[in-house]
Amino acid sequence: MIHSKKAIGFFCSFAFLAFLSFYFSARGILPFTDFALLEWQMKLAGQFIFYLPYLHQTQDPSFLFFPLPDLFFQLTNGKAYSTFPNFYPFLFSPILKIWGTAGITIAQLVLFSGAIYIFHQIKKDFTATFLLLFGSSLPIYIFLIHETVLIFFLEILVLFLFSRNRFFLSGILSALIVWIRPEMCMVIVLVPFCFTNYSNILKFGISLFLGISVFALGNLYTTDSIFPLRMVKNSNFQFRTDNTIYLTKIWIEQVPIFLLSCFILIRSCVSRKISYPMILIILATLVTIVLAPNTGGHNTPRYLYGFIPLYILIMRKDIEVNPLLSFRWMFLLSFLSLYTIWNLNGQIKELIKISKYQANTLNEIRKLDDSVLIFNNSDFSFVVLPLLQENKDLLLLRKDYDPQILVGLLQNENTKSFTFLELPPSPYTLPNHFSLPNCNKNCTFSKTETILLPNALLPITQTQYLRK
Repeated sequence: MIHSKKAIGFFCSFAFLAFLSFYFSARGILPFTDFALLEWQMKLAGQFIFYLPYLHQTQDPSFLFFPLPDLFFQLTNGKAYSTFPNFYPFLFSPILKIWGTAGITIAQLVLFSGAIYIFHQIKKDFTATFLLLFGSSLPIYIFLIHETVLIFFLEILVLFLFSRNRFFLSGILSALIVWIRPEMCMVIVLVPFCFTNYSNILKFGISLFLGISVFALGNLYTTDSIFPLRMVKNSNFQFRTDNTIYLTKIWIEQVPIFLLSCFILIRSCVSRKISYPMILIILATLVTIVLAPNTGGHNTPRYLYGFIPLYILIMRKDIEVNPLLSFRWMFLLSFLSLYTIWNLNGQIKELIKISKYQANTLNEIRKLDDSVLIFNNSDFSFVVLPLLQENKDLLLLRKDYDPQILVGLLQNENTKSFTFLELPPSPYTLPNHFSLPNCNKNCTFSKTETILLPNALLPITQTQYLRK
């Protein structure tokens, strides 16, 4: 047996050194895709702008050529709103403005550390606390511009308030979490099953309902829908076997707490002391995997991270806190910590590699003389999103796009030339020539030669169109 204080010193020191190493490694990760979108939202929120500006809003009121993929924005009253709620961008916008991305990393590290400390106060169970610290790949988001760590902190706060019988506050916070991340609804419903006191579930449910009602009415006023935009954009459910298999695979690989919980459940069944809450949460996890609209990206099971604290609380619910840590648990926690650190290190290397490709692409596109850039692939245009903040005019071709509207946009801006960027396979193309209506001079855009984008790490082609 080892005293818990010695274990605290060992594991906390190990975590500090590991996260310090990751901090310096992750500095090479530049914001891309939805990280870049959230960074853009932060900069806009710092100016109290809570929609996504579009240069051609008047000429293209349907946002047919808006450079974001359709999944990430919703039109409301003639403006585009991101499906990422502005709560996280607004909260972190001052930090980004003053201290940059390094400040965001430090702030998220503080939030994560605070969540671990608050979780420990629920039961003061050192084993449960260490399981939360090292039991998943969630800490990767400390080093990324994303709302995952903030949601994790709020969830732990909900669990702490519920354990202290502060049901009204925990219900309101739960409603906020569901509004930001609708996939967390399954997690919130299971919160009462993590504790032995079921007498005030009704109070929690009523406050949750009131909170959701208030947010729904606010959403209706601002976006004409009672549902969060993220839910609206993912309302067309389609079961995909590859999606389910992939999510299951990375969930098992990156969250060893799940396998540990399954083992404990099997052991309880053998001893005829079945943990029904554990069965319930495993079923809820599987349902969430099946219903997930996509993988979530980033090579992480981020849709499922909310279940992790619940697994640990249910696993340790009927166990008395012991100031001594058995050698068996010490070995298990040591193994989990080493495995998780190894896994996080691999993920950071992968993100750095992806970021390198993105940064290289951005740098080469920055060198193009034309300010108007047209893309044929939504994923490609999503990558170059940071160029919107560098006076580049980005346009995206969509299926069945209207050439007349495109010509009108180019004519309105008195464009002399533009570059068409393609990432094979090309779903949409531009004609070799197209004419400008109501024009007296230089009324045709003509295609010049198509070449590969120089020094790009991807097979990107560029074609310049000149006005003649």
